[in-house]
Amino acid sequence: MTATPTSGPMHGRVALVTGGFGALGTAIADRLSAAGAIVVRSGRNPGEGGSAHDVTSPQSWASVVDRIVDEHGHLDVLVNSAGALGGTDQTVLTATPGQWHELFDTHVIGSWLGCREIIARTPRNPVSIVNIGSTAGANATPGMIAYGAAKAAVAHLTTSVALHCARAGLSVRCNAVAPALVDGGVRDDVLGTISPAADQALAAYLSRVPTGRLVRPEEVAETVFFLAGAEPQALTGQILTVAGGLGLA
Repeated sequence: MTATPTSGPMHGRVALVTGGFGALGTAIADRLSAAGAIVVRSGRNPGEGGSAHDVTSPQSWASVVDRIVDEHGHLDVLVNSAGALGGTDQTVLTATPGQWHELFDTHVIGSWLGCREIIARTPRNPVSIVNIGSTAGANATPGMIAYGAAKAAVAHLTTSVALHCARAGLSVRCNAVAPALVDGGVRDDVLGTISPAADQALAAYLSRVPTGRLVRPEEVAETVFFLAGAEPQALTGQILTVAGGLGLA
């Protein structure tokens, strides 16, 4: 569990960040905590104070959320940031069924199970669900076809969950953040699908980004913080892209 300030715009709110020990999950957890939230970080191999969590298991979801509700009385924010890359040899000819299953189980089934766990409890308090997508879900990724398809499915899941909750009269919003390549984490693995020469791969990628730089984890975390807040109550079913203008030109 992340230490919590005694004040801030999210003071008293409880957040669960899956994949909370990776570079992106850590940045998100730190940002929510800095805003005053009580943050529970979960993962397959959690660090100190974290919750062991297999996002592909319904039983694991129920156990993690039960513990949070038992300890804090409510859960206000769910950030589905658990992820996997699935290896970088994912062309239409070389991708394996194992890669497809791994990526869809983690990104799509995992996020769906989290959404379902929240919705099935019919929370009385307003809840914000934030899924982590990717620009790979909106742009062709011939070298990472299974990963891109999984992220496209996360976007569809997000809009469908949002519509379901709105029509059901539930106080649950569901949005997603879709970053471009983030500086850190699997950056070098992704760049390797462009060119084995790291400098050439980075230059080739950045030539498509109008701002000329990679996205920082803190920028993604700031967008998650905005969506997780109590203020944008009319904002649901949206995919916010954090990409330095990638795709505009």
